[in-house]
Amino acid sequence: MHHNNYSSVTNNKFFEAYKNNQKMNYLQIYWQSNLLEMPIYLLFIKTTKKERPWWQNFIFISGINSITHPIVFFGIMNFHLNYLQNIFIAESFAIITEAFILWWILENELFFCFTTSLLANFMSWQLSPMITYILNSN
Repeated sequence: MHHNNYSSVTNNKFFEAYKNNQKMNYLQIYWQSNLLEMPIYLLFIKTTKKERPWWQNFIFISGINSITHPIVFFGIMNFHLNYLQNIFIAESFAIITEAFILWWILENELFFCFTTSLLANFMSWQLSPMITYILNSN
């Protein structure tokens, strides 16, 4: 029998909500992730030269998340690897893709876009599983 060093982490109750797709409402997961990332991205956009009303920025950030989130949730998280390997690949994809989109559209420094994306995705990666667990526990 093969045991990996991550068994205590991958069997954690908070992550169980993410692993069991049949019991989750995807729109709930998408919106909580989007809303957790939103304050960081809105602060970032305020530093750019592209001034828009807040609601246009909200739509812009939601659009970026609408590109990356389904790929992460339905695609990468279903790779036949352990949970930590999947989450590493998924979060790396989201961080890099979102940073590139920010850089391309908003024409800000790539390092600043990457740092912002890293912070926003780290926030949602850390808090979303706990919120999902709390909202879906009986």
